[in-house]
Amino acid sequence: MKTRYLAILALILSLIGFTAIADEKETEQTSDIWLKAKIVTTYALSEHLNPFTIDVDVNNGMVTLTGTVESDIESDLAGEIAKGVKGVKNVDNKLNTSPEAQRNPEQSSFLHFVEDANITAKVKSRLLLNPNTHGLKIHITTKNGVVFLE
Repeated sequence: MKTRYLAILALILSLIGFTAIADEKETEQTSDIWLKAKIVTTYALSEHLNPFTIDVDVNNGMVTLTGTVESDIESDLAGEIAKGVKGVKNVDNKLNTSPEAQRNPEQSSFLHFVEDANITAKVKSRLLLNPNTHGLKIHITTKNGVVFLE
């Protein structure tokens, strides 16, 4: 399962890097696949939206959102995020709301995995840059926001 998370994280990081390159080129037309990837990645990294299954369909820059979220707030947030992606022409927000909306615990755990990896990276870099520690000799792990040093 951890390998899966690492693969997803690598994909996200490569998408972020590719975004920078694509933004530099300022292409007038953005592919539908690229728009969908940006929107889905943003939802996956949002603590408010990642627990829900939101389907994104893009056709000629027109985005359609389907699925179920808990409240109008999540529905509106999903729509506004999609509208904010450069290249999106229109958003048809067909998200249903239900207080009993199914939360996907695997997606929520992915966000926690990313947050833990980010904390570990910050601690490692601080230890490596500190002349009073031997950062390479310290094993660092983070679980649910708690850092362990060995």
